[in-house]
Amino acid sequence: MKYLSLIVCYFFLFACAPSKKKVCEKIDDGIRTYLEKVASKQNKELTINQLTTIDFEMVGAGRLDTLIQQNYGKKISRFLTLQKTATNQANVRAYQDSVNYYAKLDSLTTLQITTRWRDPKVYYYSKTIVNMTTGDQKLVDTMRYALDKSFKLMPLL
Repeated sequence: MKYLSLIVCYFFLFACAPSKKKVCEKIDDGIRTYLEKVASKQNKELTINQLTTIDFEMVGAGRLDTLIQQNYGKKISRFLTLQKTATNQANVRAYQDSVNYYAKLDSLTTLQITTRWRDPKVYYYSKTIVNMTTGDQKLVDTMRYALDKSFKLMPLL
């Protein structure tokens, strides 16, 4: 009898949770809406041939902050490379200002990460296959997107 009640509890638990396929479809809709909105703002024609979420995981705000921090690091290294190849003194200063700006954002994000490590996992981090054409550029790749609980895409930078 004890095991029967345990089995019934598991049945109700899994019956109430949305299936992975339904969640992936909602993630696809959220990504599609975001991409169409960005293309519309930039006055570009967008053709989405394939948009399929193949996997997702639930993450907290600390994980998103870590991803944002990685993007800051990439931007800093890109601006340092541009600074080394710049010939104009004004460009050198502009690149250094950009490096300083992203370094400051990076340090602020580091402080946020230390306070958010126990945040609940309320964000979807998806692995999505994208095949689209915007203007004259074609993109076929597996992309990672972060979405909130209402399936609105959150740009990581």
